[in-house]
Amino acid sequence: MRKTITAKIPAALFTLTLLFIAAHSARAAATIVIQNNDQPNVGFNDPTPAAPVGNNTGNTLGQQRLNAFQFAANIWGATLNSTVAITIQANWAPLSCSSSSGTLGQAGTTTIHADFPNAPVAGTWYSAALANALSGADQNGSTAEIRVTFNSSVGTPGCLDTGGQSYFYLGLDNNHASDMDLVGVLMHEFAHGFGFATFTSSSSGIQNSGLPSIYDRFLLDNSTGKTWIQMTNAERQASALNNGNLVWAGPRTTSETNIVLGTPRLKVNSPGAIAGSYAVGTADFGGRLSSAGITGNVVQTSPNDGCSALANAAAVSGRLALIDRGTCPFVQKVKNAQNAGALGVIIANNVASPATINMGGGDASINIPALMVSLSDGNTIKTQLGANVNSSEMLDVSVPQGADAQTHPLMYAPTTLASGSSVSHWDTTEFPNQLMEPNISGDLTHSVAIPADLTLDQLRDVGWSANPVGDAAFFTRQQYLDFFGREPDPSGFGYWTKQIYSCGINQACVRLRTINVSGAFFLSTEFQQTGYLVERLYRAAYGEATGTSNSGPTHTLKVPIVRRNEFVADTQQISQGLIVGQAGWEQVLENNKQALTLAFVQRARFATAFPTSMTPAAFVEALNQNAGGVLSASERATAEGFFGGAADTSNNTARAQALRQLAEDQDLYNAESNKAFVLMQFFGYLQRNPNEGRDTDYSGYDFWLTKLNKFNGSYINAQMVQGFIDSGEYRSRFGQ
Repeated sequence: MRKTITAKIPAALFTLTLLFIAAHSARAAATIVIQNNDQPNVGFNDPTPAAPVGNNTGNTLGQQRLNAFQFAANIWGATLNSTVAITIQANWAPLSCSSSSGTLGQAGTTTIHADFPNAPVAGTWYSAALANALSGADQNGSTAEIRVTFNSSVGTPGCLDTGGQSYFYLGLDNNHASDMDLVGVLMHEFAHGFGFATFTSSSSGIQNSGLPSIYDRFLLDNSTGKTWIQMTNAERQASALNNGNLVWAGPRTTSETNIVLGTPRLKVNSPGAIAGSYAVGTADFGGRLSSAGITGNVVQTSPNDGCSALANAAAVSGRLALIDRGTCPFVQKVKNAQNAGALGVIIANNVASPATINMGGGDASINIPALMVSLSDGNTIKTQLGANVNSSEMLDVSVPQGADAQTHPLMYAPTTLASGSSVSHWDTTEFPNQLMEPNISGDLTHSVAIPADLTLDQLRDVGWSANPVGDAAFFTRQQYLDFFGREPDPSGFGYWTKQIYSCGINQACVRLRTINVSGAFFLSTEFQQTGYLVERLYRAAYGEATGTSNSGPTHTLKVPIVRRNEFVADTQQISQGLIVGQAGWEQVLENNKQALTLAFVQRARFATAFPTSMTPAAFVEALNQNAGGVLSASERATAEGFFGGAADTSNNTARAQALRQLAEDQDLYNAESNKAFVLMQFFGYLQRNPNEGRDTDYSGYDFWLTKLNKFNGSYINAQMVQGFIDSGEYRSRFGQ
C-alpha cells in the first residue's frame, strides 16, 4: 500500500558530529559510515525507552533509529564496491507533513564532481560517493558524501493520520503491517545519494553549471528519440513532463528488466473448457510471484471465506486454496491457508465492480503468493472444481509491466511536475513495485538486486562497481539455482533469507549465517536424495577416476568419476517437479528415482560395462567392488534376489534396483560424503569440474578434501564453504 511521497532534494553541509558507526564485514564491498548529526535528547539521541522489535535490539527510540540506519547501510555496503569510505550525515527534523500526505525523508549527495582522475566520461557530473569510488580517492575531503534528513513528525497527530495514525516501523524484519518500513525508506533515500538522481533541473531543463549528469546519459525520450544529453533545455523541460515516454536506457538495467518486471497472471492450465490467463489483483504481502510460478490443483477452502482454521487442511495442503472475499482481512485468510500447507491463494471477489483490487495488509510471516480474480472468473473456476482445475500463479516476464517494447523501464514523468520526484524515480506503473518509485510500497523487500529490484542495476549503469551476491535475497536464490537447479519455493526462500536477516546489525552473525545457509543446501534432504544420489550412482556404476595433485609433493589420488555435465543432466531428471516439504513430495521423489535408475542402466556406457550375459552374482559383485566393497553377504543376496533366480541380468528393472541398492547403501553414503561435498563446491559455486578452468589438475580438490577430512567433515572448521563463496572466481560470476 502506497503511503506517501519520499522526496529527494539537494542536501546542505552540517558540521556537528556526535557519533560514528560503520557498516562493514569480511565480505562487504564498501564501508558506509552513519554520522549522527542530532542534538542531545532528540533524533538518534532520543532516550525514550523502547522495547526490542523485529530483530532491532535497541532499548531506546534513538538507538532503534540508529540501528535501522545501520541495517540499511549494511545492505548497500554488501553490494557496492568502494575503497573510500562513504559517510552519510544523518539527522531527524520536522519535515512537510499533513494528515493525508507528507515527506518521509530527503536525501542527496552533498557535492558533485566532474573530470576527476579515472572519470569515465569527461565534462560530466557524478555524485561524491561515486566519484570517490571511481577515482579511488576522497574527492570531497572531510565532507560527508551524502546527507539524509528524516521526518520526526511521523507518528504525531496531524501527520499521516487519516484513517489512523501512521508510524515508522523500526523493526529490521520488514514485518511492518500497516506502518511504514523505515529500513525500506532508508534504502530508497540512500540510493539517491549514491547517484539515482539527475543534477539537471527538471523544471527548466538547465544543466548544473553547463554540464550534464552521468544519469542524463541514460534518460531517453521515446517521443524524440533523444537522450537528455542530446537535448536543448526546452526539450529536457518538456521531456520531464512526457508521461509514459521517458525511459531508462542503461544497458545493464535494460538487459535484466525482464528478469524483474512482468505482468501478474493466474493461468488456468486445465480443464480445457476454462483454460487461459485471467486478470488478477495482487497483494501487498506474501511471497512474490516468479516467472517459474507456483502450480497446483485448486481446492475451495472450508469455510469458504477462510476466516478460521481450515477444516479441509489435508485437501488444501500442496494445492492452491480458493477463498471467497469477505468477513475478515486478506492476511487472515492467506495465513490460514498457509498454515494448512497451501502453495498459494486465489481470492474470489464477492462484488462485480471493481473486478479486482490490490489487497492491502501486512504480515511478514506469510510467504505464499495471493491473487484476486473477479466475481465472474471466480464463479467460472468454482463450476469446474470437480474436473480438477489446475492453475499457475506466475509473473509473466514476457510482458514487463512499466517498460517499453525495448524493455527500457519507464521513468516517473507526470504531466504536472512533482518537484524532487519527477525524473529521479522509476514510474509507478512498474510491477512488482520497485524500491525507487516515488511512493514507498508496502510489499517491498529488503533486496536491491534481481530478481526483486532494478536499483543495483541502475547504479551499475551510472558507473558503480557492484556485486549482487552480497544481497541476502540474491545469494539465497542463487543457492537454489546452483544446488537444486530450480527457482526457490516461497516457503523455503522465506525461511532461508530470514536466517540471514534475523541477525539484524550483528555482522559476525550475518557472516556465519550466510555460510551456514549455503552449506545447508548440500546437507538438505532434497540435495542428499537427488544430487548426492546421482554422484553415488556413478560411483557404484563406474568406480573412481585417478587424478593428479600438486598439493604437497606431486601425487595421484582417487577422485569422483562423474563429470559436471553428466551430473547436471541426471540431477535435473531426478529433481523434476520435486520440492521437499510439499504434499506428495515423497512419491514424486520415488517415481523420479525409479525413472532415472531405469534409464541409467539402459545407457550404452552401462550396457558396455555390464553385459546382460553377466550372472546376477557377477553383476552385483562388480557394482560392489566399484562402490568400495560396501555390501554385506545378506545385502549382496538381496541385490541378487531382484533377478528372481535368472541366469543372466537382462532384466533392466532388476538391474536398476540392484544399482540403486548399492548407491543408497549407508556405508557408501558415509564413505563418499566428504568427497562429494568438496566436488559440489566446484560443481555448484564454480560451475565447473575440479580440474578445469583455473585448475589444471586436482590440487584444489585435494587441498579441500584433506582439510575437510582433518576436521571430520565440519565445513565450518575447515572454512571450506567460506573459502568458495569468498573466492574471486565465485564472486566474478555476478559482478566485481
